[in-house]
Amino acid sequence: MGVYLDRLNKQYDEIRDGIDAVINRAAEEDRDVTDTEQAQVDRDKARAADLETSIAHYTELETRNAKVAELRRSVPASSVTRTTREPEAEYDICREFPTPADYAVTLHRAQMLRDPEAMDRIARATAHQKTTDNPGLIPRPIVGGLLNYMDASRPFVNSCNRKPLPAGKFDRPRVVQHVDVQKQAAEKDLTASQKMTVDLLPVSANTWAGHLNISRQDIKWTSPGILQLVLDDFAYVYAIRTCADAVSQFVASVAGSASIPITAPADANKVTKALYAAAVANMTDGEAPPDTIWCAPDVWGAMGGMPASGVSSAPAFPSLSLTNPGGNPLGLNLVVDAHFPSGTAIVGPAQYAEFYEDVDGFLQVQEPDVLGQLVGYAGYTAFLNAAPSNFSKVTGINTLAEEA
Repeated sequence: MGVYLDRLNKQYDEIRDGIDAVINRAAEEDRDVTDTEQAQVDRDKARAADLETSIAHYTELETRNAKVAELRRSVPASSVTRTTREPEAEYDICREFPTPADYAVTLHRAQMLRDPEAMDRIARATAHQKTTDNPGLIPRPIVGGLLNYMDASRPFVNSCNRKPLPAGKFDRPRVVQHVDVQKQAAEKDLTASQKMTVDLLPVSANTWAGHLNISRQDIKWTSPGILQLVLDDFAYVYAIRTCADAVSQFVASVAGSASIPITAPADANKVTKALYAAAVANMTDGEAPPDTIWCAPDVWGAMGGMPASGVSSAPAFPSLSLTNPGGNPLGLNLVVDAHFPSGTAIVGPAQYAEFYEDVDGFLQVQEPDVLGQLVGYAGYTAFLNAAPSNFSKVTGINTLAEEA
């Protein structure tokens, strides 16, 4: 439940930041909020109100669960001793009572004469009802929450410069030519002069949505409740689809950038030199220096398992962790995302990779005519590589051989 509460809080923060961005933009431009912006603010406020109710509800549940857990920890564990009996041989009544007369005599001795041996033989002949005789009366409980193995963490999206989505289409201004400043040759000589030119980078948003029609009976009678499970699954799938799309656009945007190949088999020296070469390739005058390396899991695995040159027991990149796909090889932040194609490694400044998003979240409409509930999930995203020439690729890291 804590993970779900964190996701609600994160959505609330993103909506609040989006509202602030719209209002601040209008204030900076010394104008009133437009009708379109006001509609967006109203819609976000309504969604924020719903989130506040949900956050309050699940926070209360979290607090109750914590109190119950604390009470359970204060009670000492009970000691239980169990003994097992040897399984008895399968009972055969025909072997015990070969004839009806034998059974009648034994029954008379047991009931009238209270003969202990006869009473024991009659007791063994009594039918024993077991759970295997009535499986239809024993329910099978569902234990614990739903097992869902989807990873919705979006490593690449979280590494980008994230911003609220202002509209379906918008432009990002970019300086193409800067003003000039030079050393003056002599007193009263004409100083340097050059105009600044600005162009526009067009950005278009993508719409991501899905829907499902659930019967009221399914909503009322399922345990765990199907409605919450569907909501969570929509959010997981949305996160995976949008991250995969952003990765695809990012890889395509650096297709023409500098590429540093590594010949097989890769070793620590080759990889180190290639990473430095990639960093140098996109360190242009006045631009932000590279601070991140994005890579596919096979590249991360090759770097993590690579021994340092001449030292077979020491790793080449000790900052990498097997339990946490991150680190800072050569001072670069490492971002591992399974959506990258095999062999991908890209070096560059994270601030130029921009990700815009506006999440409507869970939507639902009642359908009383068929006792159904139409539910859906929607969000809007856009990705922009503001400076493709400041990113470089390194190829061949995943060709690490066992003998390297």
